[in-house]
Amino acid sequence: MKRTFLKILSLFLCLSVVGILSGCNLKGLTVDEAKANLEAAGYTVTVRDGEEFVDSGDCQFDTIFSVELEKYLYAEKGEEKIHMYFFVTVDTASRNYDFMYMDGLRTGQNNKTVYFGTKQAIKDSKI
Repeated sequence: MKRTFLKILSLFLCLSVVGILSGCNLKGLTVDEAKANLEAAGYTVTVRDGEEFVDSGDCQFDTIFSVELEKYLYAEKGEEKIHMYFFVTVDTASRNYDFMYMDGLRTGQNNKTVYFGTKQAIKDSKI
């Protein structure tokens, strides 16, 4: 009886781990997914190529190199706004995130993406 219980418990734990891992978004949110989510919520969305954005001088962070940034997304709807920086790797995003700050906006990192936005814009992006 004890042996059967342990087998059932082990099976349950394995299935739980598989369920938890399959529920995680290991690849993170793509720029296309973020754009679609924000447009569906009524935001005006602008997506720019990372190299073009950094080289244009519009990027306010001196720590970001043009080859490190894949895409930049900005979206706004009234007072709600979000800036999303899609980096080439998670390590690059983490390294840059340590030096990035925007006053008055919530901030975070999700895999290769660093974001700054209002609470509602972050929620609407589904990051």
